[in-house]
Amino acid sequence: MMMVALLLLGLSACAGPKFARLHGSLKEFGSNNVKMELAGAVGDVSDINAIRIPVNDDGTFDLVVPLEKPTYFQVGRNTLYLTPGDDMEVNLGTSQPQSWFKGQGADVNTYLKGRLFPKAGSFLEAGRNVKGSFEETKKYIDDRAAQREKELKALPNASKEFVELEMMRIKADVANSYMAYLWYSDLLEDCKTREEGEKIANEFNKSIREYINPLLKEISAKDKYLDVAVVRDVLLSCYEMDASIFDFSKSQRLKELNDAYVTGERMDEEMTKALYDELYAFGSKLKNADFKQAFLGRLEKRAKLMEGRPAIDFVVVNMDGKKGKLSDYKGKVLFVDFWATWCGPCKMMAPNVEEIATEYKGKVTVGKVDVDECQELATRFGIMSIPTLIVFKDGEKKEVLVGYRLKMQIAQVLDKYL
Repeated sequence: MMMVALLLLGLSACAGPKFARLHGSLKEFGSNNVKMELAGAVGDVSDINAIRIPVNDDGTFDLVVPLEKPTYFQVGRNTLYLTPGDDMEVNLGTSQPQSWFKGQGADVNTYLKGRLFPKAGSFLEAGRNVKGSFEETKKYIDDRAAQREKELKALPNASKEFVELEMMRIKADVANSYMAYLWYSDLLEDCKTREEGEKIANEFNKSIREYINPLLKEISAKDKYLDVAVVRDVLLSCYEMDASIFDFSKSQRLKELNDAYVTGERMDEEMTKALYDELYAFGSKLKNADFKQAFLGRLEKRAKLMEGRPAIDFVVVNMDGKKGKLSDYKGKVLFVDFWATWCGPCKMMAPNVEEIATEYKGKVTVGKVDVDECQELATRFGIMSIPTLIVFKDGEKKEVLVGYRLKMQIAQVLDKYL
């Protein structure tokens, strides 16, 4: 069986990570490397914390995910909720209806499979369920939501945490559905100017605020609710709206999420040193550590080919215990293992790294960086998962490998740069 890939959520030292295991089939994805992303708030800041699930030629896979807490993930169109201790056999398709789950954790993930809306407008499903008036449509939405709540509360083996988060999903879907009525009804049908449309939209929003504001108050009450995608969508869509219409709590985390999203769009511009410095200054000031790591990691990935950008210099300890700076290896290949003393997968891979150091001696310098001792450096390189292996040549980052790697896999990558 293929060695599992591993994901670490966060870099702080702990007594030892807990694990969730997924195994089964990803055959329908047609790839030996399938992307698995964090589906929480940090995933909206950057996808640098995504891992690649190694898939065998027959489509099977086996993945162990170290988890500090229950977490939402995204694989294709599948939203998963993994809890430490989960052990599931899964068949994940490219669309939700094709997927199935067995084992510990299967009940909540089977529930999610049939409860997430693939189309805009939540319960309105891209306008398909709009009725003759808002009142009729609201009754339809409320009835659907009540049925959803009943199903959620009856769900076996669901933790209080999961039920709480999913209850917020239902409330956010209701709010989203109410607001989406404007776009799917005929209210804007006869508008001839933008100003006329804005006036109608403003009047409609005022007419529904008595229904919307209590929902907004509930879904904005705790920062953890931001890990539910539709909660983020609703709160961010209302963020800049007139507070006299839609009024809700705007926490520091929500504010930073909004700012990081808006500012992050500038990374699509041509990357210059001035822009890089501006974005780096913004990211460095973020108070939420996970947002900071994700934003700066995304920036480094985007800017690595920027002409004239000074190389990041740092001290690395090679396998012989000698220290050297990245700048000392100009014209050479440097292979760096970002690890931690408490990381089980890092320890498992250590013999492979040592053998590479021996076999490639004189051709590649192999070094190690302890992320607990060098947290600022780990942040600068966007290290969200360990082990992470980075190949440098001429002082420039060339390739990044996340998760456990066989010696043969490491050698294949290094050979490309020799």
